[in-house]
Amino acid sequence: MKYFVASLLLLCTLASAQAESIRIGFIPIADCLQLYVAEELGYFKAQGLVVDKTPMNGGSLIAMAVEGGELDIGWSNTASLAIAEDRGFEFVILSPGAFEQDPDRREHSLLVAKDSPIRTVADLKGKTVGINALGNINEIAVAALAAQHGLSVKQLRLVEMPFPQMEAALTSRHVDAVLALEPFVTIARGRGATRVLEPAAFKPFGKRMLIAAWFAKRSWLDKHKAAAAAFALAMRNASAYIEKNPAQARELLTRHTKLNRGLTQQMTLPLFAQKVEDSDVQELINQAARFGYLKKAFPAQRLNPR
Repeated sequence: MKYFVASLLLLCTLASAQAESIRIGFIPIADCLQLYVAEELGYFKAQGLVVDKTPMNGGSLIAMAVEGGELDIGWSNTASLAIAEDRGFEFVILSPGAFEQDPDRREHSLLVAKDSPIRTVADLKGKTVGINALGNINEIAVAALAAQHGLSVKQLRLVEMPFPQMEAALTSRHVDAVLALEPFVTIARGRGATRVLEPAAFKPFGKRMLIAAWFAKRSWLDKHKAAAAAFALAMRNASAYIEKNPAQARELLTRHTKLNRGLTQQMTLPLFAQKVEDSDVQELINQAARFGYLKKAFPAQRLNPR
């Protein structure tokens, strides 16, 4: 019996020694659903990973923490990663996160007040549009949408505001339109005071595009290839689970966020694909360069190495 206990303790010690700890920064929103699934269903543990999660308020804070070495892996929208690459940072996509895809996996919509006279994007000329952050993916989307309707983004007035404040800003006439994200699109529509002007605000980026991804520094990847591969596999397994078990995935989302069950059952979820194609990223890079958010376009493979 003593030999059995000693052997068991030795096995536990060896297993603990083999497990690698990784520090992950994320935003507690629906787009990070893979993380909740991988943790709760044991996908990280199965790959020998011990995960230390840090919830944060935005992608820019996560990027700074990854760059400074306080985090190993972070979550960020793809435009921020492209802008970081353009500025000489060494971030690369480790694993795909959330995608938008036609026709029914669109999370971002352009909203106006229900009684607004605005009927098309072209009617936004001279109007005020609320977005969550300037100089990022939503501003690029507005610039591209405006161009598709014969406008320059300079003919609009863009103002920053948090997603939760957008509906009130519309109904109080502080802005004429907002680029909203789920679940706030579903919340606003449910209250009946707003109307969808453009249901696919990210359509200039293609029929399928990578909204956000899990990323790391190249130098970290070079030193932690096994942990990086293990993390990527856990996320692929999580993505497969979400797509095959949408009802159960929505229940997990309810448990891991502050969203109520009724909302998580109604809201549009992004697509969680297991692989990033260069085409999922390239058009965003091209549009960002076209409107001056990048010095010039570059091949998506620089962000999405094989």
